[in-house]
Amino acid sequence: MSKPKPGMLPTGRQSKSTGNMLSKSSSPSIRSITRLGSLSSLPTPSSSSTSTTSSGSFSFGLKKTNNNNGNNQEANATLYTDIAQVRQAMDLFLNSRIPECEAILNPRKDSSLYHSLGHAFVLFLKACMTFQKEDIEAGLEAMKQAYQMADKLRKRDSSWKNLSAWVKSHSVQDIQDMTPLQRHAELVYAETYLLKAMLQIIYDESFVGFLREGLKMRTSHGIYKVLEKYMLHVQSEASLGKDVTEYGLDEHFASGIAFGMGCFNLVLSMLPNIVLKLAEFVGFTGDRDVAMFYFRSVGGWDDMEPDALLRGESPEMQGPEEGLRRQFCDMMLLLYNIVLSKLAPLSHVDEPLADAVLKYNLTLYPDGIFFLYFSGRQLSAKKQLDLAKDQYHRAIAMESSWKQLHHICYWELGLIALLQQDWKLAQEHYKLLNSESNWSKAVYTYVQALSLYMFALDMMPGEKRNQLLVKVNEMMARVTKSKQKIAGKSIFVEKFVARKSRKFDLQGGRLLFPDLEVLNAFSAFELMPMDLARKNLARIDATLVRLQNNNSFYVYDDLCLCHFLKVMLIRMLLPDTPLKEQAALKTAHQASVDAVLTYAPKVQLDHYTYYFTIYEKARMMIINNQWEAAQKEINYLIRCSEKNEFNVGAGARAKNKYSLENSLILKCHNCLEMIAEMQQNVDGDLTDSFTQQVQLDDNNETQQHQKGQQLAVDIPSSSLGSDNHPSTNGGSDKKDDAADSDDEFEDAKED
Repeated sequence: MSKPKPGMLPTGRQSKSTGNMLSKSSSPSIRSITRLGSLSSLPTPSSSSTSTTSSGSFSFGLKKTNNNNGNNQEANATLYTDIAQVRQAMDLFLNSRIPECEAILNPRKDSSLYHSLGHAFVLFLKACMTFQKEDIEAGLEAMKQAYQMADKLRKRDSSWKNLSAWVKSHSVQDIQDMTPLQRHAELVYAETYLLKAMLQIIYDESFVGFLREGLKMRTSHGIYKVLEKYMLHVQSEASLGKDVTEYGLDEHFASGIAFGMGCFNLVLSMLPNIVLKLAEFVGFTGDRDVAMFYFRSVGGWDDMEPDALLRGESPEMQGPEEGLRRQFCDMMLLLYNIVLSKLAPLSHVDEPLADAVLKYNLTLYPDGIFFLYFSGRQLSAKKQLDLAKDQYHRAIAMESSWKQLHHICYWELGLIALLQQDWKLAQEHYKLLNSESNWSKAVYTYVQALSLYMFALDMMPGEKRNQLLVKVNEMMARVTKSKQKIAGKSIFVEKFVARKSRKFDLQGGRLLFPDLEVLNAFSAFELMPMDLARKNLARIDATLVRLQNNNSFYVYDDLCLCHFLKVMLIRMLLPDTPLKEQAALKTAHQASVDAVLTYAPKVQLDHYTYYFTIYEKARMMIINNQWEAAQKEINYLIRCSEKNEFNVGAGARAKNKYSLENSLILKCHNCLEMIAEMQQNVDGDLTDSFTQQVQLDDNNETQQHQKGQQLAVDIPSSSLGSDNHPSTNGGSDKKDDAADSDDEFEDAKED
């Protein structure tokens, strides 16, 4: 995809959120504008204890007034001194020196705007990691204190009585007339108001609370939009060669606007269209081009020539005056390019940029647990699992005051153990998480149970194995009771593991490939190295042979699961397979897709395998450059969800929503974005390719997918016996329609 010139806001397919405020010729970057004047001589931590009122540097961008000019300059001098101290605290925090960070923030959290913000932000992160009620309450109280302090410092006169009037009557001149302290107060108010709303949604656990806090997010977004307009106006003026020092656009202020608007644009751009339309109706906008531009621009990454990153170059190492939110912009780039891009197909992925950003920040923060985590995740994405484990263990060893920071690493170590089929180690990791973390007791309990189950299956029959299986049964029975809700809704992954635990009971204590199934649910399947992929493919092929002579009530569920997993593995293996062997793999891939389409109408519980197989079929079409065909398949899945057309499977429960539907629709939406980007790269079409959508005949398309294609070798009719035949591992299936229907009805009510 073509990139805008250095410093330029993107003007591509979705530039509506920025308008035509910038010249399309050359424009100075936001970073370079903030460094005009004498900003670089603002106080740093080493000089923060000295007298500041005598320094001429603080006159940068101050609005000259006849009244209280000395007081204004002194207040603004104190502002930048405080920011410098909080910048130092954030550097300590990012390098895993949390007690030292808190020692700087806590003494002045009740008297300084930015110390209050820093303190609240640290407690916000802690609350998100622990999910402990007392930590969430402490975070909410700190956020409340911070935004109340910011509110008192905002500009007060007849034209600024309330937010709605302010947003409607705002102008660039209004913001320019503010002092730097008042401008920063607006920014901090928007930040803390947003973070408090996010934390309140977790705390309330009600849909009404979600709507209430959503309105607060809109308030925050409105302030950000006004501040963004001011920042872009300054950039536009600079592009005309005008002196913009009087606007007072310092690095801390600009990095805050860029981070906030970048996050809003990124999150909204990743939502399915049906949700995005509702968000746009109430005033939100989402543009991924703009989000990526803001995140890059704050760190100076957008100022570099395209080939510089490939040569291993980076911007100059930052000094203590660097924008306060700069590292968080860098972390968003890492999150997007290293983590999210492996959870779903995404557009705008820039791996060389991620490499450079990670290297840059590990140089600055060699002991930083966040950057060590990103390093481990990057190694996992490159399928270097043993090296990834080393990084996670190093991160765990670096910080001990917040054990919750360790949990993100233990989670990844647990996934790696599942990938490597080290069942005992996986069980140990998830047991630790189950005892120490409150993120999701249902998920931890289920994955710990399935790890123990797989470990028991590898043992010789005997008393010890039987004892382990009894323990597994006890743990599976606790999964559903451990579910929680956010905004009045169950978490889709928790609903999935609850259904799997119920299926375990219905099948007489049996699950087929629960390790591979849960890796797909957690979007960790793509991390599997090729040798393990081949090993798992052999497992599946051996099981398919056994299933041909099986007459279990849930045999079609097992067959569809096997073929769905096989389809994924073949797609992953294809790029590393010699060209002469690829044709055979593609034939096997199509045969498994056909198998799922054939057996899906007879599936009892795992209806999701049908929809995920259609998605995998589209992924293979993308590999084959069959973009329009892939779009048709993906649009079919989206339409099924939007119109509630769920008629695949046996019995009335086939009409219910399927497991992991929300996850799949998010992937579908972003997959369409990726296809559009690929088409744009090939066609050179900068405008039309992202707006083209293939129009389908709903009835014909639905019939085509539900009908499927018949396999050359079908299941023998003799295998379709009674409902209570033994399962493949000696357990018995329970055809408990009443219990099963009740469970499905419960899920349907929630959905």
